[in-house]
Amino acid sequence: MKTIKIIALVALVTFFANCNNEITNEDHNNIPTITENEQSSSITNIYGTYEGIIPSANTTGIAMRLIINSDDTFVLTRKYQGNKQGSFKDQGSYTFINENVIELINKKGIRTYYRVENGSVILSDPEGNIADADYASQYQLKKV
Repeated sequence: MKTIKIIALVALVTFFANCNNEITNEDHNNIPTITENEQSSSITNIYGTYEGIIPSANTTGIAMRLIINSDDTFVLTRKYQGNKQGSFKDQGSYTFINENVIELINKKGIRTYYRVENGSVILSDPEGNIADADYASQYQLKKV
């Protein structure tokens, strides 16, 4: 009985290993590639200053200003409206997760993600998903 279980397990693992290889080889041939000009175009379009006011639980909102520099650095300032001591500034570097998502890493190592979309950036998760698409515009910073 034990031998039959082992043989069945080995057969199952072999089957899935072969299926995975076939899918990978087929999909590999169909992957669209981005030319160097297209990639550099999308990268240079991200540089600049973005501003907006996002919701806050304790104030009337948080005025945010995000500056994305061409040297892979950023500056993010947040001013909690109605709070005299509620102004903060983060600096750090950013990387592209994919053509639509950037990852900001501040000097403390805290990571924040933004989806790049039509001249704006929207707070998102690492895959570019927005927590509640109905309220996406409330977490959007527009290029100025």
